[in-house]
Amino acid sequence: MVGLSIALEGALRGWRVLVIEANQLGRSSSWAGAGILPAGATLPAQDPIEQLRSLSHRLHAEWATRLQTMTGIDTEYRPCGGLYVATSPGERATLAANRHWWQEHGIAFDRWNAQQVLDRAPALGSLISSHPETEFWFAPEDCRVRNPRHLAALIAACRSVRVEFLEQTRVVGWESRGNRIVAVHVTTSPSSDPSALNHSTARSISGDRVCITSGAWSGPLLRDLGIETGIMPVRGQMVLYRCTEPPFDMVIHDGNRYLVPRDDGHLLAGSCEEEVGFHAETTDSMIEQLRAWAESLWPGFRETPVEGTWAGLRPGSFDSFPYLGGIPPWENAYVAAGHFRHGLHWSTATALLMVQCMAGERTTIDLAPFCVQRGRTNHAASLLPN
Repeated sequence: MVGLSIALEGALRGWRVLVIEANQLGRSSSWAGAGILPAGATLPAQDPIEQLRSLSHRLHAEWATRLQTMTGIDTEYRPCGGLYVATSPGERATLAANRHWWQEHGIAFDRWNAQQVLDRAPALGSLISSHPETEFWFAPEDCRVRNPRHLAALIAACRSVRVEFLEQTRVVGWESRGNRIVAVHVTTSPSSDPSALNHSTARSISGDRVCITSGAWSGPLLRDLGIETGIMPVRGQMVLYRCTEPPFDMVIHDGNRYLVPRDDGHLLAGSCEEEVGFHAETTDSMIEQLRAWAESLWPGFRETPVEGTWAGLRPGSFDSFPYLGGIPPWENAYVAAGHFRHGLHWSTATALLMVQCMAGERTTIDLAPFCVQRGRTNHAASLLPN
């Protein structure tokens, strides 16, 4: 998601852009997310993350229009609002902190009574009856987008402005001259079957700039350039229900879990955070937990068919900040990775900021808090032989 967004932003400036993808475009993790876009600040924010979120949120409406105009694809961007549910004392305390944050940053919110909830989401009637102490808070500026459609639109838009793609292609080394990367060594496989690597094709690709946007897989590529980061894979799991029609039209949040409706009746229930390395498989125990939780909010899920389950790997970082900007000492190397649960949401601002950075322009917000050097000492390592 992040790499394609940067590619499109750069190509619209007239740059010649090549995207190198180790597997299939968007299939490793970007397609697997829920597409939740929490509202951003409307007041000046000092917090770097809130600045990034606010800029991204403002840009998403523009991107949805741009992508549909360029491709005819409706990304299902919807200003649907988000309902935040608190059934326990701990969850109510968390929401109290959220409300302080929303108020401080000019994010609209309202407390809903039971009738307001029933008017908008009658499916939650059972929850209200069984847990009358539940608090409901509504954030009207929250939005949602459908990840696979957004990806399809990004790919089609990139193709329309002649972005080139190399899929099933892995970066296996770097060639440098002084403090510049002059070429990337890659190996292209004819299929996703690992055994096909025996028949792969090696080549070198040169370019003026290199930007690493490989999500949870960015760490090894950066390490080969002498950069150690805190990027690590964090697994999330998802259940996809197939309703005859959406039981509600807004995103429902319950702690770190959520229900996200689609216009056609599909509904996502997620998620979890598991540090299990590069293992993107579902587990029976977690899928059962997610289903039990979803059914506790709306018993109708018990009679609703499950169309699919999957897992994806989020790129976590040691301080929850993404890495954005240049990669010293390399003069023409950049990174945009480590967005954790916010890759889609922050992709619009990331694309703008990274293209500004790579063009040597003043960025809309300061990228210093997101630099690779924060909290660490980085040393350039020896590169692979030419």
